[in-house]
Amino acid sequence: MTCKESKCISLLIGRDDRIISDHGKEARFPFLSTSVVNHLCQLPIHVKMDMRYGRGIGEKLLLRQVAYSLGLAHACRNWKRAIQFGAKTAKMTGETRTEKGQHKLTN
Repeated sequence: MTCKESKCISLLIGRDDRIISDHGKEARFPFLSTSVVNHLCQLPIHVKMDMRYGRGIGEKLLLRQVAYSLGLAHACRNWKRAIQFGAKTAKMTGETRTEKGQHKLTN
């Protein structure tokens, strides 16, 4: 991992940690352990992902295999979503919205 990548990750984790702790919680990030990250950086890419498989399988292949071996068969097939979409907080307002992120702003 380059110094630039490491600094970027530290900034993002620091931001997330501040937000989480502001709500009286403490986050755990076991996959960000230095030894885990260093080990994963040494593995060839084909061990970690195989895009010949469809979405929900090929990406994060190694992580999905670990989840399956831990008995998380259903969870290992879920697609990754950004937290704001994964938690479905956008639907909590009860409003029906037609705006999309790709729409251009016009006057």
